[in-house]
Amino acid sequence: MPGVIRAVDLVKYLGGIQVVRGVSLDVERSRITVIMGPNGSGKTTLLRMLGLLLPPDGGLLEMDGVNLLSLDEEGRRGFLRRVAFVPQKPVVLTANVYRNIAIPLRLRGLDPRTADAEAWRWLKEVNLEKHAWKSAHSLSGGERQLLALARALALSPDVLLLDEPTSHLDPKNAAFIQRLVKEYVSERGIHCVVVSHNVREAKFLADEILVMVSGRIKARYGPDAPESELLKWI
Repeated sequence: MPGVIRAVDLVKYLGGIQVVRGVSLDVERSRITVIMGPNGSGKTTLLRMLGLLLPPDGGLLEMDGVNLLSLDEEGRRGFLRRVAFVPQKPVVLTANVYRNIAIPLRLRGLDPRTADAEAWRWLKEVNLEKHAWKSAHSLSGGERQLLALARALALSPDVLLLDEPTSHLDPKNAAFIQRLVKEYVSERGIHCVVVSHNVREAKFLADEILVMVSGRIKARYGPDAPESELLKWI
């Protein structure tokens, strides 16, 4: 089906334990799918599989009708260039804050002038321009989260995967990032999957909320689901 990432019966074993058990879902363009559930339910493992960052041990994974699991190495690398993944504990380069955005842009083929302009644009977008020449390793956890998201959005991904994207942020910055992500996905027509424990964040972001428990999707909700209904799963 065009415009859809389709997963059918995805399975993953880690350390001999089945952590994802036959999960099926569709992720449409311009819509945000939020995955919720208790710790250890397989949410992050599923998120990584959807971006081919972790190979499934069984099932089907397609994007726009193309079987992603049958891609050759060149095709896989091409798909990964379309994916931006922001983990719960963001990784930063051993470089200053500015270069943490500019270097990945140069590696994607942008000329120096365009990469420079885009890096400054996104630093300003997340209010980190004042830290541009600091080592990225000197940033707080919340500032690293802002930097990682800015770097991901600057890459203009076709698939955006976010693992607890506001977990280290204060309420004001969390609300700002939630609005930014929602607008970005809508305006650019990309695929987006978010793992979150925050019920209000899930209801604000999501077009669909999936509840994952013990490696399976146990429930599906719209954004109008009562908070009390969602809280009972967490």
